[in-house]
Amino acid sequence: MSTKEHINRIIDRTFTVIQDVYNKQKEVGGVPNIKPLSRILFPQKRKEPVRVSEQELRFIFVEQLNIEIQQGWDVYYSIETPTLGKYDFRNNGAIISEDGQSASFDLVIHDKNYQRIALIEFKAKNAGSHEHLKDFVKLTNPDEGSNICCYFIEIIEGYDKGTIRSLKKKVQSFDNVEFRCWSLNKSEDITEEILN
Repeated sequence: MSTKEHINRIIDRTFTVIQDVYNKQKEVGGVPNIKPLSRILFPQKRKEPVRVSEQELRFIFVEQLNIEIQQGWDVYYSIETPTLGKYDFRNNGAIISEDGQSASFDLVIHDKNYQRIALIEFKAKNAGSHEHLKDFVKLTNPDEGSNICCYFIEIIEGYDKGTIRSLKKKVQSFDNVEFRCWSLNKSEDITEEILN
């Protein structure tokens, strides 16, 4: 099985688990799950019933990655992994720059020889254009390596036509990055709606 096939399986399972957690495991108002798919909870926010962030997405993805590893995929991973390239993210820009600074990837998957084979960024709640741009610039930089799978995985709660338009503008101009997006309120993968 290819790296991409493994990662797509992990993403599909991640979306299933995060939906189950969102439906049942909230610090306030959750329904105890007799056989939970994950032990993570969506925590309460001071003025809102639940906080949805990329952290829940990342931790559930890592849980599912570990299942894939237990089933025989011989890989390693690192968190908040420094980039190989340098970047300048000042003034709402995002450029590759030798005068810039190192950044980091949310998660990097390494083969059994510790070589990078996948770069992954996570986002939640339709973050701003600048936050998307920074991640896509890192993921598309050839200095980060060749023949590397690059993924941008996002969760949102609800959406409407405006949300879809907003996400389309943020993600459609970046080739060679696999984009996946899940809506928690609608319980569906909305990737195709955004990319078409």
